[in-house]
Amino acid sequence: MKRILSCLALVALAVFTSGAFAQDQAPAQQAVVAQEPAPDQGPTLTSAEVKFDTTTDNKDQQTRLDVYMKTSHGHEVAKSEGNTGRWNKNSTHTVALQLEGNRTKEEVRDGSVSLTIHPQRNDSWDFNYKVTLKFSDGTLVTKDFHGCVLTNHDPNRTDLL
Repeated sequence: MKRILSCLALVALAVFTSGAFAQDQAPAQQAVVAQEPAPDQGPTLTSAEVKFDTTTDNKDQQTRLDVYMKTSHGHEVAKSEGNTGRWNKNSTHTVALQLEGNRTKEEVRDGSVSLTIHPQRNDSWDFNYKVTLKFSDGTLVTKDFHGCVLTNHDPNRTDLL
């Protein structure tokens, strides 16, 4: 009888320490790890717009304007392409940018804004502009740029946010 109980104890020990029993425990341990919360990424960009104030020289009707906002690493954040129309002297025009991806305030903080005109003929446009960024935490970031000029000979400019 003592020998039978010893054999049963060995069998029970073998079952509880077998690979099958250990594999059943692994998913429970993984589930605990998967339930840990992700680190907070911070507020995200919810909208971006650019307000242009034409000063002493208008933008011609057929001149297209492209606006691109990028991170400091060159990743596109927002854009608006092909903006046409005559923007008269002393007029204001606001352009809403289409967001690209889900960018955080930290990613956008040291970014840039690039403007390019595509004139149909000779055109010179004098303007000031203001970038307004809205974030998921309700904060606004604005940046003003003054004394800007784009021409058919110099159609691009990039400004740091």
